[in-house]
Amino acid sequence: MTSTDTAQNILVDELGYLAQFGRRQEQSSAAVASGAGAKAITFGNAFFTGTASLLGTNSNLPSIGITAQNMQSGDYFEVSSVSATGFTVTFKNSSDTAVDRNFNWTAVGYGKAG
Repeated sequence: MTSTDTAQNILVDELGYLAQFGRRQEQSSAAVASGAGAKAITFGNAFFTGTASLLGTNSNLPSIGITAQNMQSGDYFEVSSVSATGFTVTFKNSSDTAVDRNFNWTAVGYGKAG
């Protein structure tokens, strides 16, 4: 800030900004085979999940949605290791043994890390 009037002084009492991140979504373009074990999914672009000085580290992880296909009676899945860059999903049968199932996924979060 400048003033061309030498009789005036500029004084700033407070200054700030508002940071806003747009909501965005990534998803599989086709069904994914899980394999008979843990299947790691990596996002095309990392989501912003917070920093120590803004919202808190990992305070805004993306939400993960799974649409399972070819499930058998008693099958279930576990989503783990959700982070800015991806997640892991494991399909299991009623005996808690990992099984190969097809699925689609959607991740909803904010911004892009980088």
